[in-house]
Amino acid sequence: MAALRVPLRAILSSPRAPTSRLLLPLHAHLVVSGRLAASPAALTSLVSLYARAPELRHVLPLLLLVEPSPPLPCFNAALQLPHPLALQVFRRLRLAHSPDAFSFPPLISSAPSPSHLLVLHALSFRSGLTHDLFCASALLRACLRFGLADHAHRVFGELPHRDVVVWNAMVNGFSKLGCFDRAVECFLMMREEGAVEISSFTLTGILSVCTATADLGRGAAVHGLVVKSAFEQEVPVCNALVDLYGKCHKVDDAARVFERIADTDKDLFSWNSMLSALHYSADHAGTMKLFSRMRHVTVWPDAVTIAAVLPACSQTAALQVGREVHGYIVTSGLICHGALDVFACNALVDMYAKSGALDEARHVFDRMQHRDVASWNIMIDGYASHGCGKEALELFCQMTEVERLLPDEITLLGALSACSHSGLVEEGKSFLKRMKEEFCLEPQLEHYACVTDMLGRAGRLDEARKVVEEAGDVGVGAWRTYLAACRMHGDKEKAQEAARMLMSTEESGSGGWVLLANTYGWEGNFEELEEVRGEMRRRGVQKAAPGCSWVEVGGENSRSGTVMHAFVSGDRGHPEADMIYEMLHALINWMRDCSHLSNTTPLYSVEHP
Repeated sequence: MAALRVPLRAILSSPRAPTSRLLLPLHAHLVVSGRLAASPAALTSLVSLYARAPELRHVLPLLLLVEPSPPLPCFNAALQLPHPLALQVFRRLRLAHSPDAFSFPPLISSAPSPSHLLVLHALSFRSGLTHDLFCASALLRACLRFGLADHAHRVFGELPHRDVVVWNAMVNGFSKLGCFDRAVECFLMMREEGAVEISSFTLTGILSVCTATADLGRGAAVHGLVVKSAFEQEVPVCNALVDLYGKCHKVDDAARVFERIADTDKDLFSWNSMLSALHYSADHAGTMKLFSRMRHVTVWPDAVTIAAVLPACSQTAALQVGREVHGYIVTSGLICHGALDVFACNALVDMYAKSGALDEARHVFDRMQHRDVASWNIMIDGYASHGCGKEALELFCQMTEVERLLPDEITLLGALSACSHSGLVEEGKSFLKRMKEEFCLEPQLEHYACVTDMLGRAGRLDEARKVVEEAGDVGVGAWRTYLAACRMHGDKEKAQEAARMLMSTEESGSGGWVLLANTYGWEGNFEELEEVRGEMRRRGVQKAAPGCSWVEVGGENSRSGTVMHAFVSGDRGHPEADMIYEMLHALINWMRDCSHLSNTTPLYSVEHP
């Protein structure tokens, strides 16, 4: 009888559902002691406990039949049951009492279909409760949940009085339904009437609309309202603002809102919103730093966190951090519980593949419960990028012949890349032909460029030129690949011709000018080099932004953990830049002394026009 020593109030306030081991002795004690018959409040509390116990819910309708005259609050407490059982209780309620404002909302919220909902609406109308705000808010939420937007609009228009809960039901309901214009209209009407003060739910609802429609202007105006209404300390509102600015690629604004939240107040949604903002803007180094901060404050990641962090690990080749994330996925049970979707599993495979850990990538790939075309594409491209052409093509055959999946343009590009990097020229030519005839896919620039690169690497420049010419307007950019192949094989005449053909295209951009200038510099033809640079300056052609490299320092044996350093060409912003460049020059001089640098290495390139 130890269970009976637990106070009834403590059992009711517990967030856990009561078990039969606790509930049945308690029920027996209340019957034997006479408290159940003498106290309607005790009966109502007992009914609430039965409604919260999944294994004993079926007993509740029988309990109400056994009791001689249960009060109305007792019936209302039992209406929290699943809808079929709640209907049994509701029929018994209508025989003993008239339903009140607390009787309909639980039934309305659990209605399984629009037809059930409309019947309940009619019953509430007959009971004179349609205009009760408690019933009305539940009815509006249910209507919008089933997509009955017009019905919800009529119900809303008939209400003589509206509180903030009703307005929030309309704004948030229309937002979830995708009726963004109606959600904005309701929000503006609410502001114009001015009789009701907004709440944090109002703000998060309208901010979600601004995020979904990428309406940065209205979102910034709502941000001003947040400050004016003193909601800037509310964490859910701040999370919505971070999400808005992040998805509109205003990372600095998102970071300012995020940093105003104290670390002790940030919840998982706060961290995920900021990580996603950095992910959307391709700030991979920033994503890694923020994830490190998140781990230090002991906030446990979920599938959303992992889906944002793993692509950053892939792009920066942060293998050690990626392994730590994988370890967390396994130990936390995200895979076992099905919380990790295909997208996150694909990101895990992609991280290992791009970091060069192909065995680990294949290990994860083989154990995926569900694989889509993207899963196969990632693994094929991983093998292709590391020169494992045979493995890539075997995987392609398994995908198309065993799994019977239709490849897409990305799959074929991976197969062509595998042929190019592994010198499988005839197989690559066959894939280009099969792409058109067997898979009914139209080759794009990337496919033509890949075949051109494959033929160029093999020294078959004439065939490579024919591929570029056959590509026509679709593959004009393949002239760059052909030019690189001509330079690699020392054919200066063909290289200059390819550069001129590239310059004649409208889509050459700055890349064509740079390649042409580098071609002249490679030949030592400095007059033409300066002429090209001058023409670039006259036309205002700017060289594309330099690429970025990441270096992972530290790891398992490092006391400070793994640290990511990002560098761009000519970067002097690193605190140890002088030491880095001193070591770099020493390495270059050593390689020259040891004849590791080829005499044909281009000494002239266009870094700046």
